[in-house]
Amino acid sequence: MRATTEIPLWWLALTGLWTLTLSTPSAPELLTGAGAAAVCAIAARAARRAMRGSWQPKASWLAWFAPLPWAAVRESAAAVFTTPSAGKFATIKVPPAQRPEHEARLAVATVVVGCTPGTMIVASPPDGNHLVVHQILPDSPSLDRVTR
Repeated sequence: MRATTEIPLWWLALTGLWTLTLSTPSAPELLTGAGAAAVCAIAARAARRAMRGSWQPKASWLAWFAPLPWAAVRESAAAVFTTPSAGKFATIKVPPAQRPEHEARLAVATVVVGCTPGTMIVASPPDGNHLVVHQILPDSPSLDRVTR
């Protein structure tokens, strides 16, 4: 991916994430967040290149985000009304693909699965075809989508 494409995408994502964490956005906070996101976007590109990463995400993966609002509500309720020791570890198979697509799938899957409070990625071996997750509820809709 070219720097003229990758760095602005990182910047948009990081600035958006920062903005979502603000309870009352003000101009100084937004400017500081945008500046920090620019530095982090450049660092993210450099880190990916140093690791010789080459992502090839697919537009169809955006559909993975659709069930997140309902899953977040459901898993939040489960976390509140169950014991802290609830949950289990699971290994989720990820379809094999060429390295750039596989690395992108693991990265996007980690973000999608980690967006809900009841499921967390524990391990994501870059050369493996699986994710190790801890989940409060056994049937997470976000996991079903990333394994197709």
